[in-house]
Formats: sequence, C-alpha cells, structure tokens
Amino acid sequence: MRCSECYSDNPRITPLKGAKDCLSKHRQYICSQCGRVVCIDLKGEKRARCFYPFSDFETAILYLKPAEIINKAVCGIYELIYKRGDVRFKIFRSQNEFEEFLNKNQQINSNKNLPVYISEKYNEVNESQIKYLNESEVLKYLSEMKRGIILE
Repeated sequence: MRCSECYSDNPRITPLKGAKDCLSKHRQYICSQCGRVVCIDLKGEKRARCFYPFSDFETAILYLKPAEIINKAVCGIYELIYKRGDVRFKIFRSQNEFEEFLNKNQQINSNKNLPVYISEKYNEVNESQIKYLNESEVLKYLSEMKRGIILE
C-alpha cells in the first residue's frame, strides 16, 4: 500500500545510492506519515535529484514528493523513450514543461503524452519535515533500512 503523503510502499527505501553519505550531508524531506527520508537538496546548485530521468517508474515515484515540495505544486511522472530504445521516467511540473522538453530534445519522444502518474492534489509539508539529520537519526534510519521495514 502506498503512503498517502510520499507515495512510497516502503518507508525505508531511500536514499538508494550512497545512503550514509546522502543522509549525513544533504537536506532531507521526512514523510510525516511513514517516516521515509529522501534527499531534497540541489545537486551543484542547479537542480535536485528528483528532476533527473529515472530508469524505472518505481524509482521516479520515490522522488515525486520532493519535486512537489520544491515546486509547491502537483507534478507528474512522464515516460520518455530515447531513440536508442531506452525508456526513462522523468518528473515535470506541468504538461507544458513536458512538451517543451520534447520539443528541445528531438531524440526523445513518448508513447503517452500524459503523465503515467500524477497526484490528486498538492499537500504542503511542515517546514520541520525538511532538515539535515543528526548522526543518531542517520544511524537509526540506516539500521531500519537494513532490517527492511515496510508498510503494512
């Protein structure tokens, strides 16, 4: 069952790569419903991880809530098909942004010109849900990741 706030079905699935480093060094969004933590920091002051293409839908949905928080609005996950045959999933702020992206990137198209997933409405989060974790919070979260905590 997906969490109604962060859309994940596993409250300890993120961060996916370099977990300890990410949890220790980057600002995190903490879901108030399931306690899942996901990076919301900008990479190199340009854009956050949530706006990069993902290799599968399940990974993209893990980053949908941070994208919505940054944009303060509903965002959608769109399927992208590259000329070489790769399929990726990318989060966009709007249908217009998605269409502009396709116009600028002629080597990419989409079978579906609508989002494969979009939340019903944007729910704001409390400022206290976005923060740097302290060392004990990082260790506790990593321990829970190893134990494989999942939603019931």
